[in-house]
Amino acid sequence: MLSDVLLEERLPGWWLHNNKGCDVNAKMMDGCKNRRLLSVLDKYFCLIFGLFTMKRVRIIAAKTLVTAGVAIVMSTAAKASIGSPCKTTIYHPDHDHLWNRVHEALFVRVDEDGRERGRDSVDPLLWPETSEFLLQGESHEEIITLLDEFIAKDGEKLIWDPLKRAVLQHDLWAVFDWTANVLNPLPFGGRVDPEIIATGELNAKRKALRQRLTIVIPRLALEKSVIANLTDNYTAAVKSGAFTSKLDLAHRSKQVQVRAFLLDSHFNPRFDPEHPPKHYLPTDLLEPHGSWVCIRGPLPGPSAPVHVEYYRGRSPFLVLLRLPDGRQATLDYLKQLNQASARESDAKKWKQQLPQFPVGTAVALVRLMMVVDQTGEIIPTPIVQTAQFRVYREVGSDVKNHEGSQAVYKYVMQRARLFSGKQGGLRAMTAHEHSGLSLIYNDDEFQVNGSKHNRQTVMQSCIDCHSCGGPTVHSIFTFRQDEWVPGARSLTHNNLRLLPTRIDLEFDRVKAWKTDRYDWGLLQGLLQARPTHN
Repeated sequence: MLSDVLLEERLPGWWLHNNKGCDVNAKMMDGCKNRRLLSVLDKYFCLIFGLFTMKRVRIIAAKTLVTAGVAIVMSTAAKASIGSPCKTTIYHPDHDHLWNRVHEALFVRVDEDGRERGRDSVDPLLWPETSEFLLQGESHEEIITLLDEFIAKDGEKLIWDPLKRAVLQHDLWAVFDWTANVLNPLPFGGRVDPEIIATGELNAKRKALRQRLTIVIPRLALEKSVIANLTDNYTAAVKSGAFTSKLDLAHRSKQVQVRAFLLDSHFNPRFDPEHPPKHYLPTDLLEPHGSWVCIRGPLPGPSAPVHVEYYRGRSPFLVLLRLPDGRQATLDYLKQLNQASARESDAKKWKQQLPQFPVGTAVALVRLMMVVDQTGEIIPTPIVQTAQFRVYREVGSDVKNHEGSQAVYKYVMQRARLFSGKQGGLRAMTAHEHSGLSLIYNDDEFQVNGSKHNRQTVMQSCIDCHSCGGPTVHSIFTFRQDEWVPGARSLTHNNLRLLPTRIDLEFDRVKAWKTDRYDWGLLQGLLQARPTHN
């Protein structure tokens, strides 16, 4: 029972006052890790330069790392560098700043080739079957030590910037939810084996993390009014001009007016299906009465339930649609589609007589960040974490080239850019880029052979997933929920709808969904049980 879990997890009142010497322990740990790193260097240089003594090898190793960057040493050192000096300056120019060290401990992972990954990824690289990182060995010891230091030294008082506080809290919340969902796999990830990932030892390590995260998360909380005034980074990204596409400027006399054109909420980038632009970042995407229409399916609950569930309800996902002729044309199409869907009972005829949208129609999936405020309430922020666009270059069930039928764009948040005010904190992903996380894998990419699942690029996964039914309305899964959402499988085809909605209503639906989950109940119970902190 939940009450039993809460009772078991409650932190004693004296616990906060018995974490002295965390800084000393951290320094001692750093010293141990440095010695381990030197021993690795000794090993490899002895193999290469067997004529030298261990002491001389250390000297040669240091010089060689600086001047020549010997590949074998750097690769091995990277694998042993969980406790190496922090390289992150995301939160503060000082590498050794506590917030930087916490972030690096949670985000930076090293692959089998010794390459660091995840330093400024949108989410920590954690999967349901992650059983080593943060739960065993040095990575667990390090994050526990850092969280203890954060608690003992009132680390939340080191930085008062509300944007940085909101982002760090959201990241810690993500780790908390990960520890609480060990037996709750991803929507399409298959089953997990509790005998492997839910052992008594691993559960104890997860509990140790939760105990500390429950103390830090509320200390970073902001007031509702402060949250509402956090930066609108999407608008900032548009205004930056960094993602300017070729626009239709026929009605403008001077090329220098491109920036003014971008700021005009009544215009969108002109899409040429034959020559898709490099970037696609519409100016009025999130405006209530702009040319884009926020849409949802017939089921209650979040409008993009699979995506919301994957991120455990910490982020609302908005689905938006735009036909080339703007808002009214989009609303007219939705009305025609829903009427056609409702009047035909024969499944084959139903599919054939659905009206199709024109070439140039665009679908957007926008993820925003939520945080926990000072009263313990979930509050959406204006911060866009990701924005994905699919623009149809071809339309019709007879189209065979699915890969070329849609142009795909994705923009992701980077903390370093966000905090420095650069490009609204957004970065355009490339066509060949892998994000690490995926909707369909439970297993940890760093614990298995990387080729095991032949993980696709982000852009290719969008095309492969949304090519079902061809480049038609059937590829908009908000409409075809019956094929992807378990709760919609009982719906008959003539009950499927694509309905206009409001962004604020979708925020409320995600909040309601999240507050009904076990992980939120666990967090709330622990927050209520914690000692008051001044």
